[in-house]
Amino acid sequence: MRVMRGFPFVVVDQLRSTRPGASWLALLVAAFGVLAPAAPVQPHDQDPGLAAFRTWLSQSRPGYGCDEGPARFRNKTVEAAYPGQRFYYVLAYARGIPPPFRYPTSLVATIEDGRVIPFLPSSAASYGRGLMRITSAKDAQLAAAAVSIVASCDPGERRWKYGPERFKVKKKSKGWLATYSYGYNYSSWVRFDRKGAVVELGGSAPPVP
Repeated sequence: MRVMRGFPFVVVDQLRSTRPGASWLALLVAAFGVLAPAAPVQPHDQDPGLAAFRTWLSQSRPGYGCDEGPARFRNKTVEAAYPGQRFYYVLAYARGIPPPFRYPTSLVATIEDGRVIPFLPSSAASYGRGLMRITSAKDAQLAAAAVSIVASCDPGERRWKYGPERFKVKKKSKGWLATYSYGYNYSSWVRFDRKGAVVELGGSAPPVP
């Protein structure tokens, strides 16, 4: 929604300069006439990446339904672990049966050279695109937290807070294993190879309500 900060002051100026008896309708028309040159209507999407994501969704997921988005995926942990990357997402909340959407959709994607590239739960390697280099257990904690947040498709982390410090990391000959325990037999994990590539992720966290 556009906020026209100058509007109240324009009305006051018009009131002062309008002779007694002028109609309110004429007053408002005059006020908006003054505003028009200074506040042109802007396109809805200022972010070309978001526009590309919308178009891709319409073409690849016709009839998709979601409760959030399409929108920028903004999360400090993710931004720290994926430096310089811009992510976009849609999120459908958990529902009963039947769901309110015919095709409920939750996914996160990035844009590269104008192409929309989604993160795929079936492909652990897809979460390694643009991910920070991992050289220590602390790096593995941050990277695992970011991967888990992206996999949840929920930038607000409303179901669980994936604080990097909550991940326990074990260094092994083949890389790092980072595990997050929620309690109540729920846990998530992310495995990285020695070069820091994501080779496995999984978990049993409940969905976003």
